[in-house]
Amino acid sequence: MGLGDSFTYGAGVEFEETYLYRLEEMLNSRPGNHPRIEIIKAGISGYFPEPERLLLEKYGIDYSPDLILVGFLPNDVIDTYLGIDAVVVDESGFLRTREYKELGTTGMLLCRNSHLLRLILRHYIAYQVSKKYRPRWSDVYKENGFHEKDWRMIEREYYNIASIARGIRSHVVYVHIPQKGPWDETHFCPSKRLAELAQENGGGFIDVLPSMIQASENQSLYYERDGHCTADGYAVIAKVIFDYLTGNRLVP
Repeated sequence: MGLGDSFTYGAGVEFEETYLYRLEEMLNSRPGNHPRIEIIKAGISGYFPEPERLLLEKYGIDYSPDLILVGFLPNDVIDTYLGIDAVVVDESGFLRTREYKELGTTGMLLCRNSHLLRLILRHYIAYQVSKKYRPRWSDVYKENGFHEKDWRMIEREYYNIASIARGIRSHVVYVHIPQKGPWDETHFCPSKRLAELAQENGGGFIDVLPSMIQASENQSLYYERDGHCTADGYAVIAKVIFDYLTGNRLVP
């Protein structure tokens, strides 16, 4: 089962180009005799560790997954800071910010059917949220910074996910997916924290950042304005996870 936000959902590309679909195809295309692997794709735009834990707790365990991949992005820290009360479910079942919901039925309809308007409104809403809540992006990459309490909450939720996984005899692997670069040494802070957390609770950890840095020298891995991965970016993520799972014999 793959938990995560819009990157795990695969925003910006066709379903067959998402990293979970690619990973499933790669695992099932290995040479030799292997049982077929099925990945339950549970990435939902706007999700962060708390709703991901709730999804696993309320619905995911019914599937009895053998392995749970938890996709982490640094914006999870900001979303945790805003809190679960900052988002609502619209009439189509999508998770939206309250500011987005305030656009009204006509505004939301136009947003869903116009890519240009969606980009404009996304920047507008991001500005409104930033002005109202004043998150500090640079502190996402600092220990004991402004968002330390949000990091602590994320770690608690990941411990909860690990506990749920143990209850169904499942293994957890946390996957650090970086936001769009440019990157420097500070952007490895999430990697360090997640690696330590995984070691403490017996889970696995995959850091996609080094491979993204290397691949970005020759490929366009993120959409310039949107910030989500391109098909090439999702392919890098899938390959890194594939190498980790097969190299550590976490798949049959």
